[in-house]
Amino acid sequence: MNWYGIHYSTLLGRTYADLYPGRLRTMVLDTALDDTIPPAERIRREAATAEEAFRRFTAWCAASTDCALHGKDAAAEYDALVAHADRTPVPTADGSRALTGEDIRAATQDYLTLSGVTWPALAQAVVKAQAGDASDFTYEPDDTLDPVQVQVPACLDTARPVTTFDELARLRDDLARISPHLGGAVRSWTALTGCLGWPVPARPVAAGAPVRGAPPALIVQSTHQALAPHSAGIVMAAQLPGSVVLSREGDDYSMFLLSQCVRDATNGYLTTRALPAPGTTCTD
Repeated sequence: MNWYGIHYSTLLGRTYADLYPGRLRTMVLDTALDDTIPPAERIRREAATAEEAFRRFTAWCAASTDCALHGKDAAAEYDALVAHADRTPVPTADGSRALTGEDIRAATQDYLTLSGVTWPALAQAVVKAQAGDASDFTYEPDDTLDPVQVQVPACLDTARPVTTFDELARLRDDLARISPHLGGAVRSWTALTGCLGWPVPARPVAAGAPVRGAPPALIVQSTHQALAPHSAGIVMAAQLPGSVVLSREGDDYSMFLLSQCVRDATNGYLTTRALPAPGTTCTD
């Protein structure tokens, strides 16, 4: 079988290869995750990664007229919107709910994953919310995801790093320092808080050891990404002997859709099992 996995599915692919050695012919892993570190540290690193993506978004706004906030301090505009929403939640067009600043922050990370598509949409969402309609922060820009799909593995695959409110508050203070604009409101934080009180205990997946019987994988990792740092691809490659990390200079995931360089390397690997040279970087 040939495996193509994006984000969480990179962990599924590695685990499948470990459970069923010899069944995979090839593995393409796009935006690999690192589940070898303690869960609280994973949240901290994700928060730092998302914050860096936000800074790159605001730099793009300063430089590009495609940004609806061009000519303004995009970070200050965003912070002011969040602060206003925390004082007075911003309604949505249909009147079904009003969003707090925390709601807006929690919706922001997924607007940072595809620079050519979701960055302009994020700027428009901010302007729209400033005008009194926060509707664009109520839905997932990646409509392939379902909240249950995200929540269940987050609660079951890894140990829960906090068990008391005081521990949760201390972690949140850490995240606020690491991520002053987004406040650490990333997917892993949302999952963590949603797992507190679950009646089913976690069954952590052991990770980090070399996987025997897995094919050398092609791991495609952006140099800047809101969901996973570039270093996560290197960690994944170390678990799959013979694998190569193909870096792509940029801010996106689902890179097969966006980069001809990545497509050529991926198609070549899937058809011939030939990997690009270690250290190769796509710049398109």
